Amino acid sequence: MATLYDEEGFVLQATDGKALLDTGPLPGSVDDFTARLRALLPVGWFPSPPQGLEEEEAPVLVAILTGFATVLTGIWVLMEECRSQIRLTTMSGAFLDMLAADYFGVDGLPRRASEGDSDYRARIVNSLVAPRNTRQAVRDALVAVTGVEPVIIEPLNAADCHAQASLASPSCGGGVGYGCAGLRYGSQSGGQFFLETALGQASDIQVIYQVIERTAAGGVTGWVRVEQ
Repeated sequence: MATLYDEEGFVLQATDGKALLDTGPLPGSVDDFTARLRALLPVGWFPSPPQGLEEEEAPVLVAILTGFATVLTGIWVLMEECRSQIRLTTMSGAFLDMLAADYFGVDGLPRRASEGDSDYRARIVNSLVAPRNTRQAVRDALVAVTGVEPVIIEPLNAADCHAQASLASPSCGGGVGYGCAGLRYGSQSGGQFFLETALGQASDIQVIYQVIERTAAGGVTGWVRVEQ
C-alpha cells in the first residue's frame, strides 16, 4: 500500500488532512496479474517494483509480464461471466434462452420479440413453479406460449356442455339441445377434454402440443384444434 502523489509530487490528502493511500490494482486487472507474476520471481534477479514516485527500472520485464497478465485477465473476465451465468437470478442473454430450452424443450418457452432479460426471467420462474393437472393450469400455460385465450371444453362439465335436451324441449338443457347451433354434446365417460386455440406467438403447433402434454393430468386425452 503506497502513498498517492499528484503530478507535481505532492502527497494527496483527504478532507481530514490524512494522506491518501493506493489500495492496489483492481483484482483480476492487468496490473494486478502483472504484480502477482513479478512477486513470484526470485529476489535479486530483477530490480524491485518502484515505490511512490520512483521510476521503473525494468520496463522490458514489465512489458513481458504484462503480456502474460493480459491473457490471465481475459480468463478472469470469462470466469466472472460464467459465474453469473450459472444461476437463474443472474444469468442473461443467450444463457437464459438455453436454460429455457433445457427445462421446457426447444421452443417450449421461447423469448418473445423484443422481450428483455428481466421479463423473460420472470416468465421462466413462473413457469417453473406453475401448477399442473388442472384446467386453469392448461389455460395459463397456453396463454403464456400463444398469448391467446383458449376455449376448453370438458364433456363432464355441465357449464361447458349443459344437459341433454331436444328440439321439442331445448330449455331443459340450459337453453341448448340436440340439433341446436353451437351445441356441445357431453359425456359421462370422462378422461378427455377438447381445446380450441390460435397459434398466436407460438412458433408451431408442436409447441402447443408439448405445453398441453406437459401441463395436463396424466392419463387424460386432449383433443386439440389450432387455428393458424
